[in-house]
Amino acid sequence: MYLYLLEKREETAISLAVTSPKAKIIDAAFATGQVTLNRKIFYLAAIVLGLLIPFGIIYLLFLLDTKVKTRQDIEGKVSIPILGDIPKSDSSDQIIKANSRSSSAEAIRIVRTNLEFILSHVSDEKCKTIFVTSSIPKEGKTFVSINLATTIALSGKRVLLIGLDIRNPKLEQYVDLPGKGLTNFLTKNNADIKDFIVKLDGYENFYALPSGVIPPNPVELLMNDKLNELFEKLKQEYDYIVVDTAPVSMVTDTLLVAKNADAFIYVMRANYLDKRMLKFADNLYKEKKLPNMAIVLNDTDWKKTYGYGYGYGYGYGYGYGYGAEIEKKPWYKTLFKSK
Repeated sequence: MYLYLLEKREETAISLAVTSPKAKIIDAAFATGQVTLNRKIFYLAAIVLGLLIPFGIIYLLFLLDTKVKTRQDIEGKVSIPILGDIPKSDSSDQIIKANSRSSSAEAIRIVRTNLEFILSHVSDEKCKTIFVTSSIPKEGKTFVSINLATTIALSGKRVLLIGLDIRNPKLEQYVDLPGKGLTNFLTKNNADIKDFIVKLDGYENFYALPSGVIPPNPVELLMNDKLNELFEKLKQEYDYIVVDTAPVSMVTDTLLVAKNADAFIYVMRANYLDKRMLKFADNLYKEKKLPNMAIVLNDTDWKKTYGYGYGYGYGYGYGYGYGAEIEKKPWYKTLFKSK
């Protein structure tokens, strides 16, 4: 057995010797000195990369965020005055009642108070006409219109709310209104406007004029002199007229009737409107296409905007021109200044 195993070993050695290797050593490796790792450089590189990568990602996300979030995103970029902010509603009530104490209700009341300064050029004996518009749909202009009118009506003034967004009326989503309204009046020759004005239940001095049937020729209706005559007539009967109009960047309807307004409330929705639309609004203000234009920022997050809660902030801060307003910026925004 021993001789057999020796024979097998020799055979294996011969077979390995015959087989050519895939690689062979030309020069043997040798060391010139002691090889060690520089730990300080590795630690420093790890710290630098650990900071740069997350900060770079956060800064990139910040640059790509083009939505208006707070009034600080508006101030300094436009010359339009700002009436106030309306936070996200913390109640299910869409219309302000006399006993409403929500943050949205208080904000609407502040907007109404600041609006009086815009309307100071209009005599108290005359009707004050307020138009509400926005850049694009779904910014909350109808919500602002109906709640502003409600707040004024609760103060004892005789108020008329007109739905002048005849392409996409939204007033019916807040209150029960008939299907006939302004467009039906404009298309009929001998119609009486009083037949289309309805008194809203629960309010003593609050009336509404619905938009009516959606017409096939909205521009022609709004260019009719009959509409201008209607405004002159209604101003003799009401203390305030609040008009919900169409978005100005979508159609020309609002610009056609702007001459009938004493002031324009331009609604901007936070986390919805693109910052690039601010220039469009600023051009409207500088060119005076919308008289006495002022901004209301809607749907803001008051926890990020106001250092004090609304229960304390309104009692002290807003009474002195937003004195208690303190912006709480995310920590990463303090490192990168928005351009």
